[in-house]
Amino acid sequence: MRKQRRYILAFLILILLMLVFLVLNICIGSVGIPLSDIPVILSGKAPDATTGDIVIQIRIPRALAAVLLGGALGLSGYLLQTFFHNPIASPFTLGISSGAKLVVALAM
Repeated sequence: MRKQRRYILAFLILILLMLVFLVLNICIGSVGIPLSDIPVILSGKAPDATTGDIVIQIRIPRALAAVLLGGALGLSGYLLQTFFHNPIASPFTLGISSGAKLVVALAM
């Protein structure tokens, strides 16, 4: 029971930190956007068009992509380690990295 509470607390802290860094990712950049402007921009009443475009078209998609791709990478690593019953299994084990390089080379 005590171990379960520690896991729950750890996950809550990690989720909170992810949300804090997500908001910081949206606010901090070459154009600084105050935290108080973010809810106004998300409601559709941006102080100016440039700031609204930066947040809506660039920063939010980039931040959400980072969260989704980071989670997908973590999940894929977990699945590799579970599949091989090996805590140090890596994408090189099945040639996944080489296959990804080939697809990138063909796409380019």
